[in-house]
Amino acid sequence: MVVGILMVVFFAAVFIFFQTIAMLALHTTPQEEARKQLKKVKEAKGLQEFIYQKQIWLKKMGADVFLSDGITVGHWYLYKTVFAGLGSIITFFVSKGVMHSSSSQLFTILAAAIGWSFLDVYLRLMNKSSNEEMMADICEMSRSVLYGKRGGQYIADALRDAVMVVENKRLKMSLIRLKNNLDGGMSLDECLDEMELSFDNGEISAFCTVIKSLQSTGQVDESLKTLENNIEREQIGVNKRRCVILENKIMMYVMMIAFDILGVILYCIIMKLLEMQIAF
Repeated sequence: MVVGILMVVFFAAVFIFFQTIAMLALHTTPQEEARKQLKKVKEAKGLQEFIYQKQIWLKKMGADVFLSDGITVGHWYLYKTVFAGLGSIITFFVSKGVMHSSSSQLFTILAAAIGWSFLDVYLRLMNKSSNEEMMADICEMSRSVLYGKRGGQYIADALRDAVMVVENKRLKMSLIRLKNNLDGGMSLDECLDEMELSFDNGEISAFCTVIKSLQSTGQVDESLKTLENNIEREQIGVNKRRCVILENKIMMYVMMIAFDILGVILYCIIMKLLEMQIAF
């Protein structure tokens, strides 16, 4: 064991020696070479495309609302690594140090995998719940823009005022951002593109498409009315799904209570029979 460690140290020292001579001959340093290689990696087309697509996915899933404002791809994978590391360390400590299990390595790997995928599952569930909850707000936003347009308002002003009828936090933040971008001089199409990228929601995309159509056709009333009707139908479907889920939960609770009562009755009968047998 000691000989192996000494051999590793010897080869490391030899490698450092020859590397230092090479760096001096090339008039550079290891830090400069590392920065050059890192720059090449960052400029790689495949890596840039992956980061770009992942950043769009995080934005569409609402990671800046549900996890951290201004979250980047680097932060996302750092959080995943922390969850995976903590889960594996805790699991290994409990399974190996406390329970002395022979399968501690398997449990540790499973815990690391669960910790790594935890944020993905959490973000998808939160995004799905948010999309269902904001249906009524999208409908109210559509009505607000529709009535504002009919009242003679500019479409940009109607969008600014729509923030007052929205209660969903995620949608309200997006409308506030849209309002600030409009006030900052950004064009309406650019603001709508930014808003569309902030949601993984077909109704939001349809709403933005309808508003953009005003720029070319000037006729948006019927389109907004159709969108409003579609959202109302979708909202009815969401409410039905929630009712079914609630019914299933109630049925499950009733069955659990019934099994508990049945278990108590069986326990009492068994104990009574045992008492009778002992008496005989």
